[in-house]
Amino acid sequence: MNHLLAISGVIAYAVTVFLLFRLKQRTPALLCAALAITLHAFAVYQAGLSLRFFQSLSLVGLLVALVSTLGLLRSPLRFLATLAYAVAATTLAIEGFAPPETPRTSGWQIHLHAAIALLAYAVLSLAGLQALLVLVAERALRLRRWPALMSALPALSRLERQLFELIAVGFGLLTLTLLSGALFISDLSAQHLVHKTVLTVSAWLVFAVLLLGHWRYGWRGKQAAYGTLAGMVLLLLGFFGSQIVLQIILKRT
Repeated sequence: MNHLLAISGVIAYAVTVFLLFRLKQRTPALLCAALAITLHAFAVYQAGLSLRFFQSLSLVGLLVALVSTLGLLRSPLRFLATLAYAVAATTLAIEGFAPPETPRTSGWQIHLHAAIALLAYAVLSLAGLQALLVLVAERALRLRRWPALMSALPALSRLERQLFELIAVGFGLLTLTLLSGALFISDLSAQHLVHKTVLTVSAWLVFAVLLLGHWRYGWRGKQAAYGTLAGMVLLLLGFFGSQIVLQIILKRT
């Protein structure tokens, strides 16, 4: 990856965070975010498609930034977008200075499956960040502390509603990921995907239970936030954990 592109993208993300969080300038922040996302996307494209660990991490960060920017156009998700841009900048910096990864060719089926999977991870990563905001808001409200933070954050009920919106979208994408994997992946054992599949299905079940509990029993607050984080941990272990073991430690493709 071109180091200059990576550095430029990280700087653009940093300026976006400053405009959004410190100056509360939404329109200039959106323009700067568009520049950062463009630089990020061009940097990934220039490196060539490998879908190995560092590039997959960077792609998830890119999609997190893109989805949060689209969310900013719809509603003022300032705190969530700030966290998302920080995550995107970190993933871009990691890929920018990581060892080069050899591009590889795959069929359109695998590319489609990977695209859906990365988008699902991005949306559910945003849900994980939103869950952290729910926990902070719930604690501040319960202890009656940090009045400045509480005045800046949306109402807890709104944070919870946005959390379940993200979970619902991410769950749908994760379902498509599992279905496309079942259609396009022929041999889980030979392709070293058994552990990844088990953990991904486990995460799918966690999010399914969360959505059912919210719809049927009104689950929210800490219960929903901790469940979301548990599902995200399973996803991270399944996808990035397996990639670290196979590609970095064992040097397998």
